[in-house]
Amino acid sequence: MVQEELVVHSDIMIVYFKEKGLPTSPRVGQPPSQQSKKEIRFIEAKGNVKIAQGESRATCQHALFDKKAEKIVLRGSPVAWQAGTRISGPKMTMFLKENRSVVEGGTRVTIEETAEN
Repeated sequence: MVQEELVVHSDIMIVYFKEKGLPTSPRVGQPPSQQSKKEIRFIEAKGNVKIAQGESRATCQHALFDKKAEKIVLRGSPVAWQAGTRISGPKMTMFLKENRSVVEGGTRVTIEETAEN
């Protein structure tokens, strides 16, 4: 799955669709019969999930991307890295629009020393 800068790899990926309202006008160059009447609602990634967005990275065993809410919920030993910081916990929620994450449960944070410190 690739959305803008967000890239997700996994062993299995399941896409859940929902019906969308009919467009008020057809897309240019495409007959109405070829226009999609469905849109992505959720994408579920299972097994060896790897997520990258810009300089941020995350891994886990299960991730659920909610397109409407623009968030990804990671479970199964999630670990995330960004700018020398590593964070892990039982459940991690990445809010893509807000560029922030929330980790619930036994959270562990490791900050690596840099040459600038």
